Amino acid sequence: MNARRFWIFSIIICLLFIGLVYQTTRYAALRTEVRELERSEMDLLKVGRELDANIAKLANLEHIERAAIQKGMKVAAPEQRIIVTETQEQKASEVSNNGKQ
Repeated sequence: MNARRFWIFSIIICLLFIGLVYQTTRYAALRTEVRELERSEMDLLKVGRELDANIAKLANLEHIERAAIQKGMKVAAPEQRIIVTETQEQKASEVSNNGKQ
């Protein structure tokens, strides 16, 4: 009876040890994956900040004007400018046309 208990106890200990090794390797793999994802997140945040800075730079009117002048463009004189406005009649006809569709 003691030999039988010994073997059962030994098998249980071996199974627990195998389970512990399996969990440890799984944990190490997950930890590595988390670190890689954190690095990717940092890289993406850095790229996002750079893109935000570029958008802010490109939205700067002075920067746009300097770039246009470098490309050979000139500021339009007041008589060369055309201002387009929408009349109330055009708005009303667009609303009624949208309702018919």
